[in-house]
Amino acid sequence: MRRFIRNLIFFILPIIAYLLIEGILPVTTFAFRSFEAIKFVTRIPRVGDFYPNINLTVNAVGDLCHHTDNEIVKLETLKTDRIGYRNDVFIEEADILFIGDSFIQGSGLSQEETISNKVSSKLGHSAKVYNMAPSSMSGFDKLIKCGVIKKPKLLIFSIVERDVPSEIIPYTLKKSWLKETIRPFFTANNLNVFIDKALRHYSIDWLKARINQSKGRGLPSVGNPKMFFLNGINNKHNDGDLISTANIIISYKKYCDFQGIDFMFLPMPDKETVYYELVPFQNQPKYLFELDSILVSSGVATINTLKIYNDYRKENNSLLYHYDDTHWNSNATELIATELINNLQTRKHY
Repeated sequence: MRRFIRNLIFFILPIIAYLLIEGILPVTTFAFRSFEAIKFVTRIPRVGDFYPNINLTVNAVGDLCHHTDNEIVKLETLKTDRIGYRNDVFIEEADILFIGDSFIQGSGLSQEETISNKVSSKLGHSAKVYNMAPSSMSGFDKLIKCGVIKKPKLLIFSIVERDVPSEIIPYTLKKSWLKETIRPFFTANNLNVFIDKALRHYSIDWLKARINQSKGRGLPSVGNPKMFFLNGINNKHNDGDLISTANIIISYKKYCDFQGIDFMFLPMPDKETVYYELVPFQNQPKYLFELDSILVSSGVATINTLKIYNDYRKENNSLLYHYDDTHWNSNATELIATELINNLQTRKHY
């Protein structure tokens, strides 16, 4: 029996040591992008999908050609608030609340370059601007009903062109003594972060990737060898995407109208659409123009992002997207933040 216990201890100790080391190491040790480094992987109790109270300065590269000669190293700063969203501080009751995907979250951008921080800065910090991305309208409904946040004055929803938004799934509030007891235990002092880091096995994934020499799967441009795209000429929509997206965005406005919240739609053009001549496409895809027409005729406040980009490119050579990444850069967030401010002031919101 003693021999069995001794052997068991010798077997378990290395596992415990491995888990402790994984949990203690910096979050970016085995990740080349900051948002992959701070994302919860396990189902450990938490509020949001990302680690809270993070403050990082890292060298990061884009998602399209990492671990190649074409990767571009960028110094990024990143902060998350106490529930895990990318904000300098948590705001319970925002004047302007952004909901969206990795564009709104600010993938590839430093903290001060995100659209929410640009808008806040341009307003002289006179309005409370909150970034709740990546998230969904269903996620927003849940946080409202759980009392984590309060209704904003204006909700700006964004989604990248290639995706179709999800219908709102109303959250049913269920009081659970067990959950209410367990969650504070795990979230106190970021215990859930330590456990998630220990159990997500990023070091093993990193080792496999290096053995297999995994690289970014971006497609190089025909016209510019430095420019990479996600899907290239395969960047197309399915039949019905336009109508489905329009109907769901309209339903979001109706939801906000019912809640007494102003609503605005901010579409994010695919990189292939903006730089269509480098893909190359013979003509620029018209999907976002068609979507804009449907939404405007349905009374939805929307920003014609693609038109703004096209007008900008007529007189400027500066890029709006990173060479090595799917996402927009600080030039684009500056441009759209200015347009948003002008739009809000025209509507006399601020």
